[in-house]
Amino acid sequence: MNKLESLDLQTFNRLSKIYIIALGAIAIFTIGGQFFIQRYLNSQIDDSKIINISGRQRMLSQKLTKELLLLSNATNSISKKRYLNDLEATISLWKTSHERLRRYNDSIPKGKNDSTEIKRMFLVLQPYFETIYENSLQIVSLARNDSINNEILTPYLNSVIFNEPLFLKQMDAIVFRYEKDAQEKISSLKQIEYLLFGLIILILVFEFFLLFRPVALSIKKTIFDLLISQKDATDMAKNAEKLRKIQNENVQELISLTKALDQTLLYARVNEQGFIKNLGERFRKVLNVDQKVDQKNLVELMKLSELQTNRLLLLIAQNKGGVFNEEFEFTTSEGQKMWLDISILNVFKESGNSERLVLCSDISKRKEAQLEIKRLTDLEYRQKEELQKSNASQIVEAQEEERKRIAKEIHDSIGQMLTALKFNIESINTENVEKTNQKIEGLKKLSKDLILGIRTATFNLTPPELKDYGISIALQKMAKELTKLTSKNIILQDTSDTDIRFDSLVETNLYRVTQEAVNNAIKYANSEYILIKINSSESVLSISIEDNGKGFDLSKIPDKPKNNAEGGMGLFFMKERMNYINGRIFISSTPEKGTRITLNYNFNK
Repeated sequence: MNKLESLDLQTFNRLSKIYIIALGAIAIFTIGGQFFIQRYLNSQIDDSKIINISGRQRMLSQKLTKELLLLSNATNSISKKRYLNDLEATISLWKTSHERLRRYNDSIPKGKNDSTEIKRMFLVLQPYFETIYENSLQIVSLARNDSINNEILTPYLNSVIFNEPLFLKQMDAIVFRYEKDAQEKISSLKQIEYLLFGLIILILVFEFFLLFRPVALSIKKTIFDLLISQKDATDMAKNAEKLRKIQNENVQELISLTKALDQTLLYARVNEQGFIKNLGERFRKVLNVDQKVDQKNLVELMKLSELQTNRLLLLIAQNKGGVFNEEFEFTTSEGQKMWLDISILNVFKESGNSERLVLCSDISKRKEAQLEIKRLTDLEYRQKEELQKSNASQIVEAQEEERKRIAKEIHDSIGQMLTALKFNIESINTENVEKTNQKIEGLKKLSKDLILGIRTATFNLTPPELKDYGISIALQKMAKELTKLTSKNIILQDTSDTDIRFDSLVETNLYRVTQEAVNNAIKYANSEYILIKINSSESVLSISIEDNGKGFDLSKIPDKPKNNAEGGMGLFFMKERMNYINGRIFISSTPEKGTRITLNYNFNK
C-alpha cells in the first residue's frame, strides 16, 4: 500500500467513524424519545379505561338505587322477577368495577401520580360502598323469599338512599382526581417531547461545530497538503539529477575506500572448492604470494595442519547460506604463528553462481590473553586447593584438641568425683551414726556435682533434639540447659517457621556455630544477658547471637591463627563451618559495647 492509498484509507475510516457517531447519537435519542412517548401513551390508555370505569360506577350507583325503588314497588310477580334480575346484574357489575378500581390503585407504586391521595379517597368511599352493597343484598334476599313488605324493606332501602349521594359525591371526587392525573401526564409528555427536541437540536449543533466543521477543515487542509506535496515532488524531480551526480562521486569514493580496505583487511573470494578468485592486498602479503593467484587454493596457501585443512575445506564446500565462524592457527611464510578468526559468507551473483567470501581477523593477542587467563586460573585453583588442605589439617587438629579436652574434662572432673565417691562410700562406718549422716550428706552433694558434670560434658555433644525436631527446638533446649548449668540469662526469641527442616549436615553446623558463639559469650563476655534470635524469610534462615558484654577488637584477631595459643581458633572454625554449608557469618563487636554474630543460610539455592 503506497502513501496515497494509505491517506485515502485513513480519511475514509475517519469520516466513517464520525458519521457513525453522529447518526448513532441522533438514533439513540430518537429511539429513547419514542420509548418514553410510547410508555406515556400506554399509561394514557390505562387512565382512559379507569376514568371510564369510574364514571360508570357513578351511573351504576344511581341505577342501583332506581332498581331498588322499582323492586320495592313491584305489583306483580312478572315485574318483580324482571326487576330482581336487573338488580342482581347491576349489583354484580357494580361490585366487579369497584374491585377492579381498587386493584388498579394497589398496583400503582407508592408516590407515583399522587397514588396516596387516591388510596385515601377510596378508604373514605369504602364504607359507603359496603353499606349500599350489604343492604342491596338483603333486599335481594328478601325479594327472593317473596317477602316484599314495605315495613321490612324500608330500613334497608332508606340506608341505600341515604348513602348513595355520599358514594356518588366521593366517586365524583375520585373521577376528577383521575382526570387531573391524566392531564399531569399529558403535561409531562409535552415536557419530555420538548426536552428531546432540544437535545436533538443541541446534538446537531454539537456535531456541526465539533464533528462536521473540523472534518471539513481537515479535508481542506489535506487537499492543501496534497498540493504542497505535488510541488515538492516536482522539486524532488529537479533535484534527482543533482543526486545522480552526487552518487557518481560517491561511487568513486567507494572505489577508493575499497582499495584502502584491500590493503588493510584479510579477505579473499573463493569458489566452492576453495580456489581463489580475488585476494586482498594485505592477505597476499601475509601469505607471501605473487600477483597471479588464479587456480590456486587458499587453504593450501595457508599451510594449515591436515586436520584444519580438511575442516576449512569442508566449511567452504558446505556453506549454502548464512555465516560460518571458526578459529584456525597457521604459520606465516616468516615462521610466525598466527591465530585467525575466519568467517565464511555465501555471496550470490546475478548470473546465478555463488562465491565464498572469507574474512579473517587476527586474534593472536586475544589467544595469548586467553592462555594467560587459563594459566592464572590454574594457579588460583592450586592455591585454593592448598588452602583447603591447610584448613582441613587445622580442622582435624581442632577435632583432636576437642577430643583431648573432652577426655581431660572427664578425667579431671568426672573421674575424680567418681573416685571420691568410691572412697567416701567405702569409708562409711554404720556404727558411727553421726559421721555416717555427715558422709551421706557429702555423698549427696558429690552425686549432684557428678550429675551436673556429666550433663555438662554430654550436652556439648550433639543433642538428640537436633536430629528429631530440627535446629529451632535444639537451640531452645540449648538455651534452657545452659541457663540452668551456668546461671547466665540466656534468652531465645524464635519468629521463624518452626516446620522448616534442613539437611542434617546444615543443621549440625548451624547448631555448632551457634553453640560456639554462646560458649564464647559465657566464657569471655561477662555480660548481663545473651540473646539468641531466630528469623526466617522465604529463602533465608537467620540466627543472631547478641550480648552486652565487654566485646573485643576485631582487628586484633588473626584471619588464620596458627595454634590455640595465638587465639581466634573459635572464630576461625565458625567461619569455616559456615563456608562449608555455603552460609555467611557477620561479626560485629566493639570493646565495652558487646558483640553481635549473625548467621545467614540461603536454603533456596
